[in-house]
Amino acid sequence: MAAPGTPLNSSATQAVAVSNVDGHSDPLFASKSSPTQANGHSSLDTHPPSGSNGFSSRGPSRANTPGQDQMPLTIHTAAQRGDLPAIMRLVDSGRATVHDRDDDSITPLHWAAINAQLATCRYLLDHGAEVDALGGDLVASPLQWAARNGHVYVLELLCSRGADPTITDSQGFNALHLTVHSSAVMPLVFMLQQPSLSSPEGLDSTDSQGHTALMWAAYQGDAISVDILLKHGSDVHKRDGAGLTAMHWAVVKGNRLCIRLLADAKADLLAKEDSGKTPRDMAMELKSIGAYRKALADIGLEEDGRRKQRTFGASADRTARLAVMVVPFVALGLIFATFASLPWYTATPFAAAEFFGMHHIVTRVILDPQEHDFLQRSNYFLAIVSGSIAWVGWEWLHKLASGTPGYASNNLFFALSLIVCSWNLFRTASISPGYAPLAPSALHRREIVTQLAQQGRLNGQTYCVACMARKPMRSKHCKLCKRCVARHDHHCPWVANCIGIENHRQFLLFVGALVVGILQFVYLTIVYFMLNAQRDGPVDPGYPVPGGGYESTCHLPFAVLCTAVTYDAFLVGVAVWAALQLTWTVILLAAQAWQIARQMTTLEVSNLGRFGFMGGKGGQSYAGQTNFLAQHSARAQLGGAAPGATGRLHGIQKQFGDGNAQIDVNVGTGGDDEPAAPETSRHTHAHSKAGVLKRICANGGGWLLSVVGLDLYTRGKAGEGLKRASAAGNPFDHGLLANCKDFWSKGQDLALDYTTLYDLPAEISAGHCEVGAFVVDTLTGGGRWGARYAAGGAYALLRSEGEEGEEEDDEADRAAGKRRWSMWSNLKSGAKGTPILPTSA
Repeated sequence: MAAPGTPLNSSATQAVAVSNVDGHSDPLFASKSSPTQANGHSSLDTHPPSGSNGFSSRGPSRANTPGQDQMPLTIHTAAQRGDLPAIMRLVDSGRATVHDRDDDSITPLHWAAINAQLATCRYLLDHGAEVDALGGDLVASPLQWAARNGHVYVLELLCSRGADPTITDSQGFNALHLTVHSSAVMPLVFMLQQPSLSSPEGLDSTDSQGHTALMWAAYQGDAISVDILLKHGSDVHKRDGAGLTAMHWAVVKGNRLCIRLLADAKADLLAKEDSGKTPRDMAMELKSIGAYRKALADIGLEEDGRRKQRTFGASADRTARLAVMVVPFVALGLIFATFASLPWYTATPFAAAEFFGMHHIVTRVILDPQEHDFLQRSNYFLAIVSGSIAWVGWEWLHKLASGTPGYASNNLFFALSLIVCSWNLFRTASISPGYAPLAPSALHRREIVTQLAQQGRLNGQTYCVACMARKPMRSKHCKLCKRCVARHDHHCPWVANCIGIENHRQFLLFVGALVVGILQFVYLTIVYFMLNAQRDGPVDPGYPVPGGGYESTCHLPFAVLCTAVTYDAFLVGVAVWAALQLTWTVILLAAQAWQIARQMTTLEVSNLGRFGFMGGKGGQSYAGQTNFLAQHSARAQLGGAAPGATGRLHGIQKQFGDGNAQIDVNVGTGGDDEPAAPETSRHTHAHSKAGVLKRICANGGGWLLSVVGLDLYTRGKAGEGLKRASAAGNPFDHGLLANCKDFWSKGQDLALDYTTLYDLPAEISAGHCEVGAFVVDTLTGGGRWGARYAAGGAYALLRSEGEEGEEEDDEADRAAGKRRWSMWSNLKSGAKGTPILPTSA
């Protein structure tokens, strides 16, 4: 972990490895020929702060560190490289033992642990290596070295062999602190399951300056780590040696999401540190007040922590939701009445103004526009659908049912469609979509995490850190519903609910009945005008003009339209509004039917086009881990980065610009030795007016598609999924008939419970799956496995699309102020008693 203002020395490069089940390692940000060279797990730089964010390390200088070709073969160098045959030869010949220490009193187990050499670690432990041996300048154990780099499977191996996670180094850091410093998600989840760290004393244990793990996570801007620690019960009120709470340190970083999480956890916003400053005072001083205000507004709080006083309450309150349901119905009626009262060309601008007024009342008066995701979490679009169906039903009952004699079968068919549509809309919106079960107890959660780690499967595809529960196959965590939904299809704004295993059938019936009902309503409306308007004769004689004759006031291209509008413009408005919904409902219905026939969901089709495989990228995105990006950006910018790492870094930085984007480190398409094309070489801007118009249309069209729920097919390369789906290997596809039976039986026909489907059944061939025999340690990439999954997609520790990840850092405005609030200042080296970093002025 590095504080803001800590530079990165060129000697600080450390490896981030991806291991397969055999224990072999391929570093991502360091070449295979250059294993991690560090002289201590925390490895702080001795240079004065330069104002850049980075990952700092104290280790031997490159001038004094021979390369692999010049290094004498010792058990320590072999352990660094994971050269297990060489280690075995040295031990068997008696030239070395597993207890040997180098000039810095570091054991082979230390070097194997920090370089994620899993097989080497296991061999050394099997042959008597001391699991808690202390060594290096910071007098740390192998567990602490592995924790500092976030190697989850090395951590599991060492803990299973009795390593003590409560041991502290010369700076007072234990394994939990160091895991938080690594900004790695799954290692933190695993360490929190250790009995000695899961208790309140272990969870809130402090370093030499009184900082807890929660304070460090908040200071680093690692929102996911903050969320995980809070879910495990970390104390938000605990103070460090200077009287600072975790909220004070979150304000120092200025991370909006961290501040929001702490405030939502009832952190004391009025707590004063030793000099009498509250978090708000510090935010003003450090120029992070904007992030502070927005974070509190996200959860409906004023700056002083008071709940906002609004007429309808918070956006999620019952009063606000009821008001939202009423306003669209009234507004749509007013719009239709406007068309009935004025000529259509005069009524159109008035109707547009009324629609805007409806939107303004809902989004600015009833709902709180400053709350996070207020519109997506509301029932606004459900209210529009419900109000539209209500007006269609009223017009049919009031006019069409009695005004279309001889069409009883059509009226009966429409009535059935209306009932089926309304009932299934209600059911889709009200019932649970089928949530994956949560862990019933902390003990059960510990067993699940430990089991997954032992199997080498503790990653974002198998475990959800937002729910802190096992993640079923084909599920996805919804940030709006805040749960993992089994066989997740998509979150539909028109029903204000996720579409999953339990309500997918109701959703399909709703959409199908809606399409059929609209078609019947439009047909009956046409029949109604043919039977009544023509019978009553022309009702628009026009107005006289000079020279004789009459001029029509309709100005529509067809006389029949003029007759209809003049006869009953209200009904025409309702029919046109209903017919417009066919533009997207027909596409949605066809797509749903095709996907069901292929045993796929909307999310899986989207993933197939975007990532090249159906599974998607589960888990947590490093968009919420500010320190993660700072660390690995600094590492990749140094010498010693593996070929292709710079290209992957460009992908990180490019996607990190969008707060809700996925941070995919595997952006390259080639092997590990193939550098990605620099982003700066791309020529993407348009020079013509057509280019500008195209971008404007694309932006507007994207918003429209997102509203109607079709953006999953067009986002990025999602449309490619439709092309690839026919050739994709799908282990759940058993043919048209079996797929349909599985859908309507909710998996019972295939004896599958999708809410607890954690592994493929034995009768389903695993050869179709994209899950290979590999282990994701900290992040995917590098080596043979990394190259494969960079091209074809890997199950990485990344948040599923659309997850929270806002960042409110304004480094230019706050750099000078934050320098004074470095958590690294005044740390002493236990070996030499000198400051590791000078205190900034």
